[in-house]
Amino acid sequence: MRCLCAGLGLLAMLRPACGAAVMAGPSVAEKRIIDRQISRIADPATRHAVQGQDMAWQMTTFLCQNAARGVLVRMGSQPHRFFLQDAGPDSQVVASAALVSGRGQFLRAANGIEWFGFAWACHLDPATGHVVHFDVTPTGPVRAGP
Repeated sequence: MRCLCAGLGLLAMLRPACGAAVMAGPSVAEKRIIDRQISRIADPATRHAVQGQDMAWQMTTFLCQNAARGVLVRMGSQPHRFFLQDAGPDSQVVASAALVSGRGQFLRAANGIEWFGFAWACHLDPATGHVVHFDVTPTGPVRAGP
C-alpha cells in the first residue's frame, strides 16, 4: 500500500511537467528590452504596477506598440488613439518569443467618434527583440455599450 501511495505521489509530481501547457514567454533579448523600458519609469508606484502586468501585456506594450502605430495610422487611426487589447479574455496572447497576437481597436481619424476593431499579429525576432513585421486584419466597427 505504501508503494502505491508513493507511486501516486510521484505521478502527481510528474503530471504538471507532462500534461501542463508550456507557457510561452520572451527571449533573453526581449526580456532585456522590456526590463530596460520598465526601469525608465520614474514613479516607483507606477513602475511596480507595470511590473505586475502579465507578460503578454508587457510584450505587447514594450515590443509591439510602436510598430503597430505606423500600420494603424495607415489604416485610418489617430496616432495615439488605439489599444492592442479589448475587454474580452485572451485579447493578448504570447504564442512564442517570435509571435504575440491579439485583438484591438482604434479611433478613426476621419470620424472621431467611431472605434474600429482589428485582429493583430506582432512577429518578433527573438535574437534581437525587435519587430520583424506587424500584421492587422480589420474586423469592423466596434459597437458601443454592453
